[in-house]
Amino acid sequence: MNSLPLYPASPSGVPQELTKAKASYKRQAMYAMAGLLVFMLLYIALMVCFGFISYQGFLALSSVFDLVTLFISVVSLMLAVFMAKSLFAVRKSGDPRGIEVTAEQEPKLFEFLNTLADEVGAPKPHRVFLTPEVNAAVFYDLSLWNLLFPSKKNLIVGLGLVNVLNLGEFKAVLAHEFGHFAQGSMMVGRWVYIAQQIIGHMVATRDWLDKTVSFISRIDLRIAWVGWLLSLVMWAMRSVVDTLFRVVIIAERALSREMEFNADLVAVSVTGSDALVNALHKLQAADHAWQTALNIAGREAGSGKLVDDLFLAQQEAINQLRRVMADDTYGATPVLPAENLRPAHRVFDADSARPPQMWATHPANRDREDNAKSVYVPAEIDSRSAWLVFSDAQAIRNKVSVDIFNTEKAKEWEKTCPQQAVQARFSRASYSPEYRGTYLNRSWARNFESVEDIYSFGSEKASAKESLADIYPQSLRDDLEAARSLDIERSTLQALASGELKPSGGIIRHRGEELKKGDIPNAIAAISKERKVVADRLKLHDACCRRAHLQAAKELGQDWDVYLQSLVALVHCTEHLSAKVEDELAFMVNTWQVITADGQIGFFEKRRMLKACNGVQAVMEEVSVALAKITLPAAILEEIGIHSWSKECPKFELVDVNKKNWGQWCPAAAEQMENINHALSVLNNIALETLITTEAELKQHIEQGTQPSKAPYPGAAPRNHPKLMPGDKHVLQRKLDLWNRFQLAHGLAPTLARLLVSMGIVGGTIYSGVMFI
Repeated sequence: MNSLPLYPASPSGVPQELTKAKASYKRQAMYAMAGLLVFMLLYIALMVCFGFISYQGFLALSSVFDLVTLFISVVSLMLAVFMAKSLFAVRKSGDPRGIEVTAEQEPKLFEFLNTLADEVGAPKPHRVFLTPEVNAAVFYDLSLWNLLFPSKKNLIVGLGLVNVLNLGEFKAVLAHEFGHFAQGSMMVGRWVYIAQQIIGHMVATRDWLDKTVSFISRIDLRIAWVGWLLSLVMWAMRSVVDTLFRVVIIAERALSREMEFNADLVAVSVTGSDALVNALHKLQAADHAWQTALNIAGREAGSGKLVDDLFLAQQEAINQLRRVMADDTYGATPVLPAENLRPAHRVFDADSARPPQMWATHPANRDREDNAKSVYVPAEIDSRSAWLVFSDAQAIRNKVSVDIFNTEKAKEWEKTCPQQAVQARFSRASYSPEYRGTYLNRSWARNFESVEDIYSFGSEKASAKESLADIYPQSLRDDLEAARSLDIERSTLQALASGELKPSGGIIRHRGEELKKGDIPNAIAAISKERKVVADRLKLHDACCRRAHLQAAKELGQDWDVYLQSLVALVHCTEHLSAKVEDELAFMVNTWQVITADGQIGFFEKRRMLKACNGVQAVMEEVSVALAKITLPAAILEEIGIHSWSKECPKFELVDVNKKNWGQWCPAAAEQMENINHALSVLNNIALETLITTEAELKQHIEQGTQPSKAPYPGAAPRNHPKLMPGDKHVLQRKLDLWNRFQLAHGLAPTLARLLVSMGIVGGTIYSGVMFI
């Protein structure tokens, strides 16, 4: 079909009707178009109405001067201007903060893109940008004229995505995006985007008109009432259009889901059913590895070192995470079964709750896989690297990596090997594959009230050798994976319940079933019950593991049991203190966000913030005291590079918070809390490494029947330090109070109440204009 050597072959025998719009697609497009059209007509009609009232008023004034007529005419004119200026506030979507490339610079890439566009019957991209993220997307250059005339479509190619895909998978992802290019209903998305900018400008922007009204409101009481009235009417106008537009958005989301499914089928038609699914499977690992690479590069930059190829770092991060979790399938291309089994084969579980971070607005991966295999299209997947489509891939990788730091100083930094930087990050003893990922981003000690609780909870066998045999079984990895999956499920449902996450198509799908919002608490409770069962098994393992090694230390003598228990106490203390600091900081930030949600801080809100700050200060002073009481063994002091922890540890030192200084106290407290938490994190990591290394040495002595030398002098941690057990965190306010919910239209009842009140004010204003002029 084509002469491009790099272009993967397309499948044969694809049903012609595969990519045709389904009835559900057409229906959602009709609803979205109708809703948007009605909204825009109402908006323009309202604007024209105020303009007409103003015009009639000024005509009447030319014959007979009347103060009431003058007032209504001026108010109507200001409201007409208020609505009209938002129409012209549409801005271009702008540069996606990437590198724009042309056909002259990247001929192979553009030949690949143009060949694909021709094959799927889509227009060629107007501009192409390369960005570092794990993403691919379409965006527009927009203006008000694009309500009538189509806008040119631009393509974003994320190199973090290219880095993990082969050519077949890369073609599938781009075919999905070109599927959007070819969709006639993309104009609905364009119109919705323009309307969003119009409404966003009207609702959120405060400009010269608001300043004028505010100025009038502060003049003498005999005139100020005019400003108050204008402010009320403008609030009502903003509320009406904002609430009505939300209905349009609901319809657009439903259409968006259908558009994603249709675009997936376009990809299936030119790459087969498996290539796109394989790409989706890799995205979660690619996201995680990319963020890991960025974090490592950031730390290296702090030392004046430059990771000049973040994509090598990303790939090495995938390799290391795969090693740590002892999971060969992590971020790898899924292995397909025999050909006759492939149509029914599924990569994603039915309870897979959410797509990868960068594609969070898309349907769930299992739904997309079912859609892609509803009519199974077999095809060979080209396994060559997707980097082959670039003329000088290494130069592009280096340029994008350096540009991320956005500083001229980056060119002066010492270059460091990306793989070595990542390997150094994962070189900890606790990241050995034998531990199955037990210590990867997991706070195991927080599950116990005290060190004594750890050792009393576990069990041991007749000898240390028996207790230590197979202490990290394969089943442990399965439990850890189950815990991670359940945590993602629960956090997703919690975000859906609070409104932080919007479901694709407006429909909440969980474990193959559709949920109403009222069903979410029961689903969360069911997941929490499952999670507790897994957590109890993990807790038992952690306790048995510590107890088995303590049994070994006692058998070996030489005070190793005392030293080992001191390390466990140090890990326990730092984990709890760190969690306590994080919880207090989250509580303070949450309180601040709640009281400032409507842009105004009243007397009772100030009092609430002050009470929260007093509580935070009391807890942080306890944490600071406990922190200073820690005694570190010599090995940990040497690792940190200090002589005395009590003298050099960070402290919480602020004057008492009061009603006069709380505005300055909060950011200062947040800064000190972040510093303390960073120190605790570093100390906890080193203490955990020392503990795991010590346990491994003791196990080796038991297995080999050798005798260790005398144990080092132990450290100590305070017994009565602040603790934060799982489930004891501050309950953060996810819902605003009734008045704020009314003002911001959060929830069905407050939204309807605000709509009725605001429509009454707007209707009353129009009625007054019609009656008095």
